[in-house]
Amino acid sequence: MEIQVKNLYKTFLDTPVVDDVSFTAKPGQIVGLLGPNGAGKTTTIRMILHLLKPDDGEILFDGKPFSARLKSRIGYLPEERGIYLKHTVGDVLMYFARLKQLNARKAQVEVVRHLDRFDMVDQLETPIYQLSKGQQQKVQILTAIIHDPDLLVLDEPFFGLDPLNQDIIRKLILRFREEGKTILLSTHQMPMAESLCDEFVFIHRGKVVLSGSLAQIRKQFKQNLIVVEADDNLRELEHLNGVQHFRLERNTAYLTIDHRVPAKKIVSEIMDRITFTRLEVNRPSLEDIFLQIVQPEEAETQDKQS
Repeated sequence: MEIQVKNLYKTFLDTPVVDDVSFTAKPGQIVGLLGPNGAGKTTTIRMILHLLKPDDGEILFDGKPFSARLKSRIGYLPEERGIYLKHTVGDVLMYFARLKQLNARKAQVEVVRHLDRFDMVDQLETPIYQLSKGQQQKVQILTAIIHDPDLLVLDEPFFGLDPLNQDIIRKLILRFREEGKTILLSTHQMPMAESLCDEFVFIHRGKVVLSGSLAQIRKQFKQNLIVVEADDNLRELEHLNGVQHFRLERNTAYLTIDHRVPAKKIVSEIMDRITFTRLEVNRPSLEDIFLQIVQPEEAETQDKQS
């Protein structure tokens, strides 16, 4: 199912929450809907799911507007988790399958089939509360796909999971893509999004500030990223000529360099100023690029408020 979001607007109390958002998601594609808290991601998702009505704009599903028949082709994992802990895995999945209009026989078949795919058939009669967090999250995702939807919308699927279980969910999402599903993924975890998504839509203050494939985004941002690790004096590097963005995390500094300034020139200045234990020149990650866009605006806002 191809999704086309065209010039979407939504306001609450005269405040724009979604402001002229447009993007497309195609079958067999994972599109990352990314941005900070309050950016407008969840509101956009709710409008796509027909849970909120947009003030303006258009959302098309295979070229057609939303209709009641589309509900059976959409699976949704909300950010707010809700699963019945005292009930068994089988009962929970049967309940959601019936909600999606599957008849009792078909629902039973699909419950077993999906549990088998994820090596959980032996958990059929297990109460949810006895499962690990990773298994509970699997069941939560299964409630969204039990009816084999064409469009899968996942809002923060990695929330609260340890790295091992995050990797389990990541592999499940990749499997869904291989099956040809259209996937909208909303997450704060930029490295995970970078490893999964084919296309990215960055939203900040309701507006799309960056979109495209990883290659397209990096083409727009030709800057180099210099990573410096040292015991002290890293703040001295913040004001070097050519440094467009500076981020300090404990004893590691990340310097985004203007593409017009040769990286070797900056490296030479760093070597003259401080003693370091590690120095690397890399291409910026998605997180580095997004922080470069967002943080100057946040700083400007704080200056105006102070």
